[in-house]
Amino acid sequence: MSRRTLSVFQSLWAMEGLPWRGARAWSLDERVTRIAEAGFSGVGLDLHAREAPLAADVAPLLRTFRLRSLVTAFVNERTPLATSLEYAQTVGAELVVVCGQFFPDDPAEAAGLVRAWREETEAAGFAFHLETHRYTLTDDLAFTDRLVRELPDVPLSLDLSHYVVGNELPDLPDDRVTDMIGRLLAHGSSLQGRVATREQVQVPLEFAQHRAQVDRFRGWWGDAMRCWHRSLPDDADADADLVFLCELGTTPYAITGADGTELSDRWRESLLLKTWAEELFATAQQEQGQGQGQETP
Repeated sequence: MSRRTLSVFQSLWAMEGLPWRGARAWSLDERVTRIAEAGFSGVGLDLHAREAPLAADVAPLLRTFRLRSLVTAFVNERTPLATSLEYAQTVGAELVVVCGQFFPDDPAEAAGLVRAWREETEAAGFAFHLETHRYTLTDDLAFTDRLVRELPDVPLSLDLSHYVVGNELPDLPDDRVTDMIGRLLAHGSSLQGRVATREQVQVPLEFAQHRAQVDRFRGWWGDAMRCWHRSLPDDADADADLVFLCELGTTPYAITGADGTELSDRWRESLLLKTWAEELFATAQQEQGQGQGQETP
């Protein structure tokens, strides 16, 4: 019987500036150690981060703790995809998430770029996902909606926070938004955990005033997981794994007070996101099993 699993990764970029209100920042070794001890399956490595580690420095730590990894590649005229693929090879990554900083007006032209990136990534031996991210090819929700129509099999890494703040999506239910988000959820091959409002890309998860936004994102993540389950082939020998990346970024993503101190503890919130993702996945998996009239694998 096939196994359908969830693997929760922690972004190493999200470990910058921690611990909250600490006297000194955790070292690279301390960051990776805490990720492993907290039960995360892997590490997200963003080459665009201020403190992105050298591949030679982080690779031994990943091996020591048997942590998997994914690499986020910002591809533009100055930084070709090949640079990130070399990094991914050194750290032993399994997935490369591409943020393409090219801005064609035509969805068909954009689709051509994505096909080329996917071909290059897969030829190098990595899985390819296209991230939904501001100031990239997927910057606009409506354009991305048209793009996925050009690429019906494109695997997306869904960070929907960028659309909520970047497109100032309405707080109340809106049919246009629901339809477009729904089509993107059907392409969700990995998910990124962050909660946004129309005004802020990342808000504290446990503040009461953000409850409605938290509920909205939990709903989207749960729906994406159900879509993922439904998209899998009915092959008893085909195992599948969904990655959920906890992506609570350091400043300026994290909101600060007048003294420059962040308003909430991102490490505590990352552990909360991990729990939410596991709960949502278990519910989606149970529903899938019931829908097929069989026990959940």
